[in-house]
Amino acid sequence: MAALGDASPRAAEQGSPWFWNFLKAELSPYPGRGWVVARMTVSATIVMLITMTFQIPGGFQGAIFTLIISRESPVETLRSGFRIAMAFLIGTLYIVLSVTVVIGNPLTHFLWVAISLFASFFLLRIIADYGTAAPLGFAILGALSVWDNHLVNVNSRLENTLWLAGSVAIAAAVTIVVEYIFRLAHPSTDFAEGIEIRMRTIENVLRSAATQHPLDSEWEKNLGIYATVGTSRLRRLILRSGYSTHYKAQIGAAVALVGRLIDIAANFQFALSQQAETIDPGDRQRCLRLADEVHSLCIALTQHQLPQQFERPSPDAPAQIPFLKTMEDTAALIPKVFSGTESINAFVPAPLDEEESLPIFVTDAFSNPAHLQFAMRGTLAAMVCYITYTALDWPQLSTSLLTCFITALSTIGSSRQKQVLRLSGAFLGGFVFGIGSQIFVLPYLDTITGFTLLFAGVTAISAWISTASARLSYLGVQLALTFYLINLQEFTIQTSLSIARDRVFGVLLGLLSMGVFFDLLWVRNAAGEMQAVFAANLEMFAELAEQLLQQDQIKAIRRIRQLRDQINAGFQAVTAQSDAVLLEVGPSRQQMLQVRKNIQRWQPAIRTLLQVQIAAVQYLSRTPLSNLPLPIAEAGLEFERDFAQVMRAMASEVSEKPVQAVPNIRLSAENFQREIRKHYQDLGMPVAPQASDLAGLAESLASVLSPLYEDIHATFAAPSKTVEVQRELLHDPAKS
Repeated sequence: MAALGDASPRAAEQGSPWFWNFLKAELSPYPGRGWVVARMTVSATIVMLITMTFQIPGGFQGAIFTLIISRESPVETLRSGFRIAMAFLIGTLYIVLSVTVVIGNPLTHFLWVAISLFASFFLLRIIADYGTAAPLGFAILGALSVWDNHLVNVNSRLENTLWLAGSVAIAAAVTIVVEYIFRLAHPSTDFAEGIEIRMRTIENVLRSAATQHPLDSEWEKNLGIYATVGTSRLRRLILRSGYSTHYKAQIGAAVALVGRLIDIAANFQFALSQQAETIDPGDRQRCLRLADEVHSLCIALTQHQLPQQFERPSPDAPAQIPFLKTMEDTAALIPKVFSGTESINAFVPAPLDEEESLPIFVTDAFSNPAHLQFAMRGTLAAMVCYITYTALDWPQLSTSLLTCFITALSTIGSSRQKQVLRLSGAFLGGFVFGIGSQIFVLPYLDTITGFTLLFAGVTAISAWISTASARLSYLGVQLALTFYLINLQEFTIQTSLSIARDRVFGVLLGLLSMGVFFDLLWVRNAAGEMQAVFAANLEMFAELAEQLLQQDQIKAIRRIRQLRDQINAGFQAVTAQSDAVLLEVGPSRQQMLQVRKNIQRWQPAIRTLLQVQIAAVQYLSRTPLSNLPLPIAEAGLEFERDFAQVMRAMASEVSEKPVQAVPNIRLSAENFQREIRKHYQDLGMPVAPQASDLAGLAESLASVLSPLYEDIHATFAAPSKTVEVQRELLHDPAKS
């Protein structure tokens, strides 16, 4: 997504042309999108029909969760639906058991609301599985408004509370059945299609350059779409898949590199369009060779095969076409992601592959004060909303509580991003589709058939938007939620404009309250968060590298496993914050965008480096260096020390700490390889497979780390405003 990130700040100054181009790119069709939208629309419509037919309370929650439950495979959809249903059941049990203590006493009831809100926000932050924490909060907050309704008796309130969980369980069952049926009709997975179309686009860009023919309009359109959309949906599919932790990390790094290739290909194609002279024959041959390599990578990634390593051109042979060398280097990193893996489908188990059950809480759940701060901010914002609509005796504004909950994020930028999209979704779902349909459509409908067509149409629009990139997808969910709040709360065709008005006003109240508390309390902007997390990732990586020098192998393996998981989580956090930076304003905005560009350039290489390093750890855990002849073992240990030192120096560069002399990691790898060759030549024997494998891993590590360190060192050594802004962010993340 770097291409969009680089261009959008400048283009934004031109006003509406950029905005419409952005919308066009986000909303353009891509392979597989229609199937996803159809699944969501069918599932939500079936849930609506069940809700209206059997008059099930809380039907809006069931309908909205059909847009959330779907996963990469039917099996994972089944697991997701089960977890969400169980989360709602737990939340409902909490409400039912706790409300019996406070019912009838206004003071204890008020305290119960405050405690429930705090628990919802705190659990959202500390539960390791976000897909479980969010439904749990939905269950609790949705039930609060039910028990504030004193116009109905206790039995009716209890029944409505139970049906909140029941409606979501029905939605889960419907979504799972629809998913299985659609998978039979369309066996290809969304993930495989997403990878294939991106790689084929890159291949066609290169072949058009090699033949000096104009790029076909279809591929040019795809290039623009995927440079804008990025890989956020593919990353979500990976996280929601049933793959092993090891494979998720590997394929996640590969997807990041594919996204980087798309960005570079967009710049490559633009440079070609501006180049008047004929392409050098040598460059044309390089384009053709790279296109063949991309084609083989596409087959390997989509068919779960091991990508073959290929050699990059010599650094002494620069390309005349801009960005060609960068594309070659990036494509060559993809096979390195799978270094040390004999087969993706038949990977030999190793200590780091031991699957651990997902912990219930994050590791620092009860020690990190940021979690308490997050919960307090969310609780204060929600309590202001609660007190406001209670004092005004305006219970229809209770939608403000859900607004506070689902827009709660840890930084200004990311919460502002959600708030902007939530506000836009509320406007479209509430005023345009909600009130608009009440004025122009619903008065003329007298059958469920007509309402079903309207409902399916709005749901399809919402689902189409929700399958855009992370910058826009949230808008689709909010559009659907607001529309459902208006039309699925009562079991009749809703024509009262006051209902739509009240529920949209509730959304606005929640946005206002969240904007105040999340912008003023314990502020940390998205740019500062992104920079801090990136620096912390490098520090952890340096510690991971140093674990290979420890004597206690069991303890080192355990720590490496922890660091690996923390670094992978850090990658996701950096990616999320990089999108949020686009919505931050201030005098340093341009510099912040440059910081974002730098980090986006480095992160794919670091993800690759992590996978190669993990492969080396896996190999060394099974066949330690001590098993090799002494000269080779000593050279190998020296390489590991140098690697750890370079990683520590790179972390220090970003953290603006003193950096001592840094060894040449390429020379260290070459020395290791030389010792291996010399030893076996002296013995008159061929190089042993174990020694050859270790030499190959060392070369892979050096080939990734050396240019990465040089790039980071050059960036922070340059006397630029960008570097000063980066240093300012590291010292004071609250500044913008």
